[in-house]
Amino acid sequence: MFGQILYTQLKWTRSTLAVLSIVAFALPAGLWRLSHDSYFGTATAMEVMCGFEVLGPALVLLAFFAGFMAVAQPWAVDAAARHVYPLSLPVPWSRYVGMRFGAGALLTLIPTAALWLGCLLVLSMIDLPATLNAYPGTLAFRFLLGALLSYAGIFAVQYISGRKAAHVLLVLMLILAIVALGSEFSGNTKTLVRLLDYLFHSPGPLAVFGESWMLIDV
Repeated sequence: MFGQILYTQLKWTRSTLAVLSIVAFALPAGLWRLSHDSYFGTATAMEVMCGFEVLGPALVLLAFFAGFMAVAQPWAVDAAARHVYPLSLPVPWSRYVGMRFGAGALLTLIPTAALWLGCLLVLSMIDLPATLNAYPGTLAFRFLLGALLSYAGIFAVQYISGRKAAHVLLVLMLILAIVALGSEFSGNTKTLVRLLDYLFHSPGPLAVFGESWMLIDV
């Protein structure tokens, strides 16, 4: 049963997975190439660090989008058919939801593997200075954790709220915006700083997004 659900999940999301994997694979080399017009080869430590400074934030956004699309597309297909497919299966709804979650989580490995291979490719083209080290495995693992965290959060909102999921996400975003604007206008930015620290620093729920996503570091 899980194999069939995994197959349908892959069938429904294959185009998005292909695009995400291509972007993840090409992003490290592409950013390096944009910052160095004429060569890969040897570069100073400062040139290498500057060449990849945008890679971390770009991968954070890509990981979030990967998690979001892994939920949105299968739900949209099920919803378009009024959930006839899952309701027709000889399994309880709770078990179906668990298998659907597992299938989507498993497929996040595809863009993660593409990113890892892309990192290895660009590292093979650069002669790193002795003061720097490469962390392709660590970066790929953080990307996987970010994609899984995004996937799990959006999956929970979607399957608990159903058609109202977009409204719930909008309310959460409005709450964060109100807190940020209120702190800014009142001059009490410590509240906002504490909130961000709680969310994005260990052991906060979004700590993986607040960590340093560096391919090359000291």
